[in-house]
Amino acid sequence: MMTIPLDRIDLHDQRFCISYPLENDLLFASIRRLGVIHPLILLDTTPFVVVTGFKRLIMARRLGFTAIPAILVNLDEKEALLYAIHDNLTRDLNLVERAHTINKILHIGFEAGELHDTMTLLGFQPHSKILMHLAAIASAEETVKGFIVAHNLAMKSTRYLFGFDAEEREAVIHALSRFHVTESMIRETLEMLSLLKVRTGTVPLKDLAEAADGKDLERRLKDRTHPSLSALHRKLQGIRHQAALPPDVDIKVDPFFEKEYIDIRIRAKSNKDVAEAVGKLRTLIDTDLIRSIFDLTKGHIR
Repeated sequence: MMTIPLDRIDLHDQRFCISYPLENDLLFASIRRLGVIHPLILLDTTPFVVVTGFKRLIMARRLGFTAIPAILVNLDEKEALLYAIHDNLTRDLNLVERAHTINKILHIGFEAGELHDTMTLLGFQPHSKILMHLAAIASAEETVKGFIVAHNLAMKSTRYLFGFDAEEREAVIHALSRFHVTESMIRETLEMLSLLKVRTGTVPLKDLAEAADGKDLERRLKDRTHPSLSALHRKLQGIRHQAALPPDVDIKVDPFFEKEYIDIRIRAKSNKDVAEAVGKLRTLIDTDLIRSIFDLTKGHIR
């Protein structure tokens, strides 16, 4: 191990960089307190080229370090990339990092068998369509990569995202980044937007811009993709509001109104709680509100 001046390291050569993003606040705090504990691996060239340790190098630069501990190695390009890949496999790689890995293998020129083995190692089926999609992720805009990592998007969700052009992707990401949304909500939103683009040839950018929150955006899109189903849900919400169910009583309907039965849940701690819940349900029966819910289930919306 040697101490290498930072000005002798090529800071722009990222042929072997897999990590994304490179900024890491926890690592920054650790290096500020303890220094660089684990040395970088550098190719013994002039200038030196980083094989592993890109994050440590960037954090050290931010902190004003002038030198950094490193180990010099003599490897060819393919060996260096394999070294970087297997060094990073000790942690969970996010989707963008795995895409970077496959994309670098493609550019360095690994044989087909080596490429397939690495795809399998990273949890992908060695299929040409998957390969093309990973290459698209690796070369995507920074906002897209950041969005994928921030929300830990699955491959299925990113396929929907890359079905839009760059301007549409930017609008979708900007809209969803304004809200607190889960990965499943993002996937459902992207699926509906994709369906609308197939049907109409456009993405409803106005709805994206005007939605107050994730739920409002979901409602707007469902009104467009499934207008009849949305009308039934609005009717059901109106009945629920009118029924004024107590917290310990709930009536559930199949979300697609395809089943002709409803589920009634009662949470009780005593006989009295049960009696009060049954009394409330009796009132709903007498006022025909339960019948109104059953009427909604007759639609068989598909």
